[in-house]
Amino acid sequence: MRVLYQSLRYYKLNRDRGKVFKMSVNDVKKYKGIITALITPINRDLSINSDSLRTLIDLQVESGIIGFFVLGTYGEGVAIHPEKRKRFLEKVAEYSPSNILLINNVSSTSLETSLELVKHSADVGVHNVASLPPFYYKVTAKEVREFYRELARQDCNLFIYNNPGKTGFDVTPRILDEIARENPSLVGIKDSSGRLDRLIELTERFINRLYVAIASDSFILDAFLYGADAHICGLCNAIPEIGTMIYRSIANRDYDRAVKYQKVMNRLRMLTREMGYEGLSVVKALLSIRGVDVGNPMPPNRVLEREDREVLKNVLENICSESGIQLKIKV
Repeated sequence: MRVLYQSLRYYKLNRDRGKVFKMSVNDVKKYKGIITALITPINRDLSINSDSLRTLIDLQVESGIIGFFVLGTYGEGVAIHPEKRKRFLEKVAEYSPSNILLINNVSSTSLETSLELVKHSADVGVHNVASLPPFYYKVTAKEVREFYRELARQDCNLFIYNNPGKTGFDVTPRILDEIARENPSLVGIKDSSGRLDRLIELTERFINRLYVAIASDSFILDAFLYGADAHICGLCNAIPEIGTMIYRSIANRDYDRAVKYQKVMNRLRMLTREMGYEGLSVVKALLSIRGVDVGNPMPPNRVLEREDREVLKNVLENICSESGIQLKIKV
C-alpha cells in the first residue's frame, strides 16, 4: 500500500510539474533572474522541518525568486544522508509551484550514490540535476569527463556545478566545452569560482549554448550586467527581496539602484567572513531573526554565538534603515 501511495504521489508531482520533463537548453533559458541556493530546515533531532520549509518556499516565491538549487553548499547536501536528501527533494517538489525551476544537486564522493539520487530525482519529476566534479581523490580532466559522461547517460538534464574552492578541481571553459560537445544532455553550469574573468568568459563563449548561472553573492550585479541567465544566491534565503531588487533594477536600467542593493549584499558577505562562519550558518541565523525558524546547521557547521547573532541583527536593522528596505524583523 505504501508503494502504491508513493507511486500515486510521484505521478501527481510529475503531472503537475509538466514541462520539467526533457527540458531543452532553450526551455531552461526561459528562467531569467534569481535562483535561491535553498537551505535545508531541520529539527533538533536532525529530521526535516516540513513546516519551516513550506514557509521558506512561500517567502521566496512571494519575493520573485524563479527557482531553487536544492541540496547544494547552502543546503548542506553532502553532509546529509542520501535517504534524507531524497525525502527533502520530495517535499521541495511538493511545495514548489510548477513554474519554479528546480535543480537538484546530486554530488557525492560515491558515483553510485550520485546515480541513485539522479534516478530518484527523475521519479519525483525533477529532471534537472547538478553535480560537482569528483572530489576528495585527485583527478585529472580525463576522469572528470568520464564522470560527467556517466551521469549524462541517465534520464536527466545535467548541470555542471563548478566550485573549485570546495573540490580542488576547476572545470575550466576548455573542459566545459569538451564535456558539452560529448554530452547533449548537458544544459548548463553553475559557476562558483568567484572570478570575474571567468564570469565574463562563460557568458561570452557559452551564453548561446548553455544555461549560465553564476554563484558568489558579491557577483549578482556583475552576473546580469554581463548577460548571465541567472544568479544562484545563498543570502537570498534570508533576504530574497534584495536579490530580486538587483535583478529588476538592472532589467529596468536603473543601475544606481542596483549598485545600492549590491552593496547591501556585499556588507553582509563581509560580515560573514569577519565572523568566520559558513555562509549557511549566517543565513539560518538571519532567517531566525526574521521570524522563520529553520533550525541549526547540520554538524559540523557551527551555530552563531549569541553575541554574533546580536551583531548580525543590528547590522541587518541598520542596513534596512539606511537603504529604505522594508523587512520584517523579529523583536
